[in-house]
Amino acid sequence: MRTLKFVWVDDQPKKIEDYRKVIEVGVEYLELTASIEAMEVRDELLTTMDSWSSRNQGRPPDLFIIDHVFNTALPFRLNGSSVAHLLRNTFPRVPIVCVTAKYDDSSSFDQEDLSEYTALFLYKQLELHVEDLYVIARDFRKLSPVDADVRAHLIRSLKPPRRDREDLLRVLPEEFQDQKHVTTQHHMGRWICTVLLRRPGFLYDRLRIATLLGLTEAGFNKVEPLFAKALYRGVFATHRSPIWWVSEVYRLLFNAIDNSRVSVPQIAGRALPGISPSDFSTCYVSKTTDPPPDAVVMTDATSGAVRRVVRREFAKQHPRDLGVAPGFETRLVLAKRPR
Repeated sequence: MRTLKFVWVDDQPKKIEDYRKVIEVGVEYLELTASIEAMEVRDELLTTMDSWSSRNQGRPPDLFIIDHVFNTALPFRLNGSSVAHLLRNTFPRVPIVCVTAKYDDSSSFDQEDLSEYTALFLYKQLELHVEDLYVIARDFRKLSPVDADVRAHLIRSLKPPRRDREDLLRVLPEEFQDQKHVTTQHHMGRWICTVLLRRPGFLYDRLRIATLLGLTEAGFNKVEPLFAKALYRGVFATHRSPIWWVSEVYRLLFNAIDNSRVSVPQIAGRALPGISPSDFSTCYVSKTTDPPPDAVVMTDATSGAVRRVVRREFAKQHPRDLGVAPGFETRLVLAKRPR
């Protein structure tokens, strides 16, 4: 087992101690554990950071974990994102994740704040994301370009199907160009964590893949081995939250069924071996399986909303998804409530 070094910056040491054991124990299949070093936020934080950075210049940590909101009054009104920015000047090759007590799309976090972090996690859900912390710490170094073609290196690190490579190159932010720019690796990591792996488009999670195949998640579990080649295995991939390349799922699906006249994936999925009507997905609104539901929606636009499967006619665009990058899909919310 290899031990990684995590440095946690927080003004409440008790939070660090509350999570220390569950994080340090590691993830068995990764053969990794961690040692957490606490950096307590006090009035003299800038002096503490400068001294710590000087001592650790030659042996940087594998990950910084930073609370976003400090209750301690600090000079220049420092918060987690400003601390992240300062640390990146000295440790540009180390990923920085944010932990916070409260966040949703309408919170006080602005895009400049968020841009300083590789990823963001809620305290109350942190135990569910221990694996994410480890794969970010392990894989971030893989994003450091090995040649002059930064974009091609990034695509290789994602391990996409051949048919997706050109499309991915077209949608990559233009800033991913300069091998020498110290922030390039950070921006690549952030884009992968917050856009590619979370936004439906090139990749779908289990519920979306099941819905694409016209099945419940339990139904998809029966045929999941047929789509093993579509599983995402690039940087930051986790076992707990598997995702699949949509284009490869399509290819494998239509190679697996005999009826070449079927073109609707929800119908084709229901013809896969071992699938019965009890595995068919049901529309949350109409309570019917036919026509198959073909959309995953949030029940509303609040942070407490849950996901449901419906027919597209019962879905509308999420009010805060006004612009969507090419190659990705807009989020949807429920347009009609069930009677």
